[in-house]
Amino acid sequence: MEVFPVEVDDDVHVLRAEGGIDARTADGLLEQVGRMIDEGATRIVLDCQDLEIVSSAGLAALLRIHTRLRTRGGDVRLAGVRGAIAQVLQITRLDRIFELHPDVGRAKLSFRPPDA
Repeated sequence: MEVFPVEVDDDVHVLRAEGGIDARTADGLLEQVGRMIDEGATRIVLDCQDLEIVSSAGLAALLRIHTRLRTRGGDVRLAGVRGAIAQVLQITRLDRIFELHPDVGRAKLSFRPPDA
């Protein structure tokens, strides 16, 4: 798995994940996103369009990121989730914890106040 910073748009950090998040790669994701959070990021969009697999370790990593951001008043949004990964999120009911958006643009817009 590789995670690439794509852009920072109005304090929304967009990352693109490729490949898979599993026991082998989850710690790297946590480390990379953890550094961003330590540097002040509170609003993160993870583009999952090119993500092929998420194991239980990957789900745990996403939950840890979610929890860490929530304690700082922030959030992580998932964009472009599809196929088996979308099904896993539904079966585990994690789709009730994470905001899922069809694409990065809509995920970024979801951080804007309703009257903006």
